[in-house]
Amino acid sequence: MAKISLFFKEAKPFAQLVGLFFLFIIGFIIATGIQMLVPIGDTTSPQLMLTMQGVSQLFTFLLPALLFAVLYSGNVCGYYHFDMGVKKWVLGFVAIVIVLLLLPVVDYISLWNESWDLGAMDGRMREMTERSQQLIEQMLSTTGVWNLLLQLVVVALVPAVCEEMFFRGALQQIMDKWFGNKHVAVIVAAIVFSLAHGDIYGLVPRFMLGVILGYLFVRSGSILVNICAHFANNAVFVVLYYLYNVGELSVNPSEHILIPWGTALMCMVGSGLLFTVYFVGKRQKESEKAKQ
Repeated sequence: MAKISLFFKEAKPFAQLVGLFFLFIIGFIIATGIQMLVPIGDTTSPQLMLTMQGVSQLFTFLLPALLFAVLYSGNVCGYYHFDMGVKKWVLGFVAIVIVLLLLPVVDYISLWNESWDLGAMDGRMREMTERSQQLIEQMLSTTGVWNLLLQLVVVALVPAVCEEMFFRGALQQIMDKWFGNKHVAVIVAAIVFSLAHGDIYGLVPRFMLGVILGYLFVRSGSILVNICAHFANNAVFVVLYYLYNVGELSVNPSEHILIPWGTALMCMVGSGLLFTVYFVGKRQKESEKAKQ
């Protein structure tokens, strides 16, 4: 057993990538098998759809990430930098503010991305996107406090944990070892993260989110910060859909609520300043203190 463990720990980055992909396939097969056990007539239930969404995330992303860390590191918490200290929670809160401040600019970019014309494929791709959007709206159609909490857990928290451990924790760190360049690692992981969602008309904003999350992981040194930021990004839309369904919001959250460009740019500048102060400046000071 010790020899097997040593084999995995000494594997080259390419072999680690193959191993992660193999574990992903296994998780995907298990998730698909579980979903096939559900009677077809029950698939329209919002609660069941939420449950299946959670199952898909847990087996497709979290299980491979956990098994990968066990095989290639032997220390899950250490490999994924689960630093739960007070300072990391503070950075997590700052990361939430950074992501929220970027939403107005992301809305403009989303509008541009949705205007793409894919030629002969455009009609089919838009039909797939609309069908996916309808499923999301159906999944978030229930009202009541307990349903809202369930939606926040399944649509916001579970993906935040599962996807951050897989894409930033596992994939990005493999890419970092392979290329020896953190910037390349962030970009590659962000591209894969965006493509994995399967929505060409949301490709650019998801890539941007992936880049932001990638640098948050690099600069904070804790997956907790990423989970906080990812959760906030998803939770905003869950809450907006809930307010729309209970009649407190008149505009469908799937539509773009464009604020003035000037305000959006000010929010972006504020986001950049927060990142510079808390994730660049303070990190450099910590590094200088460590060297002294």
